[in-house]
Amino acid sequence: MRRPRGRGAVLFRLVLRGLAAHRARLALSAGAVVVGVAFVAGTLIFTATLDRSFDHAFADLGHGTDTVVRATKAFDDEFGGREAERPVPASALKAVQGAEGVAKAHGVVSGFAAVVDRRGRIVGPEPQTGVDWYEDRDLSRTRLVSGTAPTAADEIAIDDGSAKESGYRIGDRVTVVTRAGTRTFRLAGVFRFGVSGVGSSVAMTAFTPATAHRLLMERPDGYARIDVHAAPGVSQERLRAAVASVLPPGAEAVTGQRATAEQAEPLKDLISAMRKMLLAFALISVFVGSFIIFNTFAMLVAQRTRELALLRAVGASRAQVTRSVLGEAAGVAVAGSTLGIAAGLGLALGLARLMSLVAGEALPFGTPVVPGAALLASYGVGIPVTLAAAYVPARRAARIPPVAALRDAAATGRPLRARAVAGAVLAVAGLMAMGAGMLNDGKTALVLSGGGAAAFFVGVTVASPVISRPAAGLLGWPFARFGGAAGRMGRRNAQRDPRQTAATASALTIGLALIATVSVLTQSMSVSVDRQLEKGLTADYRITGRSRIVPVSPEALAAVARVPGVRTAVPIRDARLRLNGEVRPAMTGTPNQLAAHFHLSFPPGNGGPGQRPGESGRGQGPGDVLLVGRSVASAHGWTVGSRVPGEYQDGAKATFRVVGVYDDGKATAPTAPPMIVDDVAYRRHVPDSQLDRIELTVAPGTDAGAARRSLEAALAPWPNLRLEDRAEIKAGAAKDIDLFLQLVLALLVLSVLIAALGIVNTLALAVVQRTREIGLLRAVGMQRSQLRRMIRYEAVVISVYGAVLGIGTGLVFGVVLQRAMAGEAGMDALAVPYGRLLLYVAFAALIGVLAAVWPARRAARMEVLHAITTE
Repeated sequence: MRRPRGRGAVLFRLVLRGLAAHRARLALSAGAVVVGVAFVAGTLIFTATLDRSFDHAFADLGHGTDTVVRATKAFDDEFGGREAERPVPASALKAVQGAEGVAKAHGVVSGFAAVVDRRGRIVGPEPQTGVDWYEDRDLSRTRLVSGTAPTAADEIAIDDGSAKESGYRIGDRVTVVTRAGTRTFRLAGVFRFGVSGVGSSVAMTAFTPATAHRLLMERPDGYARIDVHAAPGVSQERLRAAVASVLPPGAEAVTGQRATAEQAEPLKDLISAMRKMLLAFALISVFVGSFIIFNTFAMLVAQRTRELALLRAVGASRAQVTRSVLGEAAGVAVAGSTLGIAAGLGLALGLARLMSLVAGEALPFGTPVVPGAALLASYGVGIPVTLAAAYVPARRAARIPPVAALRDAAATGRPLRARAVAGAVLAVAGLMAMGAGMLNDGKTALVLSGGGAAAFFVGVTVASPVISRPAAGLLGWPFARFGGAAGRMGRRNAQRDPRQTAATASALTIGLALIATVSVLTQSMSVSVDRQLEKGLTADYRITGRSRIVPVSPEALAAVARVPGVRTAVPIRDARLRLNGEVRPAMTGTPNQLAAHFHLSFPPGNGGPGQRPGESGRGQGPGDVLLVGRSVASAHGWTVGSRVPGEYQDGAKATFRVVGVYDDGKATAPTAPPMIVDDVAYRRHVPDSQLDRIELTVAPGTDAGAARRSLEAALAPWPNLRLEDRAEIKAGAAKDIDLFLQLVLALLVLSVLIAALGIVNTLALAVVQRTREIGLLRAVGMQRSQLRRMIRYEAVVISVYGAVLGIGTGLVFGVVLQRAMAGEAGMDALAVPYGRLLLYVAFAALIGVLAAVWPARRAARMEVLHAITTE
């Protein structure tokens, strides 16, 4: 029993000695582990902190509320729309106050209200909310910090964050914009909301109850909801049942816990989706890092052939040699994973800052939370990936025969013929699958294209060593031609070991392949959207809220309609209907007006908005009728006269009749809505449905500059609204796509940085491997500057090879995926950003130059005599 323990102790000492002896060479591999693990840990820390912050925020919002009374809603909006909640009638408040177990009940008045600073800008983060002033410690976390509560109709109180940002003080005249327009109030008080820090993420204006009802509610005889506080000893479920028993039809009661959970659910879903997306990029970084780890240990094994052979010669078994190499890898993995967790804390703060910039407002991000899942995932990813990457080199080390200790050099590499054949077969199979995907559509096209892309990429990776030697010769030709002896030797070094060159470039290939694919897809999307808007945009101007949740005032519609030169002012509302059991988006308005505005074409026999009831059974006039796009009608088998069972959002059942089917193809009406429902019928069931936008056309010959100035003047009372002309509408769409591209590229850049570490690592190991060769070069007259240039040329050749291979592969992927997604995602135009792709190649060359700095300086500083005598 003692002997195994002795062997184990010797093996352990060998592992420690190997880590100490090669610490500089292993440091960059550990760096790759650190970066990959940091992304995993940072993602989990970031999302866990957001989860906790929002939990505290919603606990503040639901403080003291044991039951919530609200209007019934047949279904939720599954498309992220802005559907106004119906008010709870005032009679319900009196009934609730008399229910058993109720200690307090407050009818909440809320709606859009925003403070405008002295420069005319809206203050505070979204959402900007107006409420009635209510300060009760049992139902509200609102606390005055200065001044008094508003008591007069012309007084308000605002949150401390808005007061600080705007610079308003007690007694100042404050401009506030609501749906009804802009008004001026005296600032009576400043308050703070909650104790969780959510107050810094909420912009809130409080009015007297009467003023709030008049300005914020569509109908002054109701409430947005009723918050109920239970008497001592009454549970939330018992209170809910008691309150529900006294409610009038159209209202429902839910527990405070359920109401809070429902409010938090969309944010929880968003955080979950964000977590999945970030973890996907984290896994990409880990995957790229595994190539660096593999390459590092492969080169270390090659350099330590004699050392490992001596171990075999003195009695070490193959298993012991394998375990010694894997032990070093385990040491790298543990150290890298531990440092990665620490780096993940900083990355979490950086992600919070990045997401705040993307969202345009600060996230409620408190003290970082390090969950146990982050620790488990970090070590669970870092250690297995590192060991898996080091396994093949470890096995290779175990196969070194003891007689190798007597040789001066390691055996030459195996022939590349098998790699060439395997890579060619996989690449051809991938191309055939991608070609089949381009001939199909829908999910079949995506599955074939995706599978083919994966096979093609694996084939290119397998064949990369075969390609690398001629490619390095071609890419290094300018250096050999114009760089003198240093250029010729740098080119030759890049060609010397094709496996090593391919492995070094592989990490950069993966990163830039993904970047090129995303660039092609986003450029194609941008061009497609621009073409569709150019062809199908029927408005000269569009008026929207400055954010998605800001409503458009009906008074603003009347104001712009009176502007000289305006020919049509079309109000548009987004609607939601449940048809055949499925919630579907629609547009609501006057059918004749919308059909004319969007230039909808109704082929013969397909009805239209002007049909009369009973006329060939094709029309009913205003009522429960639908105009439907051809693509939607075909998908559901609807024709003119079809009767579709449905439901409005208030729960009212209806049988909708299709009275017209219009062309909505990309060639005829690329911006047409999926379906149109009559506004009169819709608003009978959803009376508080808000305007989403106003689209304007001007009369021919109208001076564009004068029309713009007149419209801006008419909209002056509503600084919450934005006026855009056709060029600005298209620019806004392009900006959204570009923002997505920048966000994805920012995340993918980490994989490129890991690839740069790989090049540094390989070059540093190559310098050690060629110590004697470098000494001989210096001895025969090569200057230090020439030596530095030689290594720099080699790095640039490797980097550019990886970039060209990656961008070429990504270009193929982008083209194939664009064709596969053309029918589903509307990316009809293929656009290749050649300038941007060339910029990526130049960026890769710069990476090579920077990656060569440290290895080149190290090589140039070698003592000539010491280098020559190195074995």
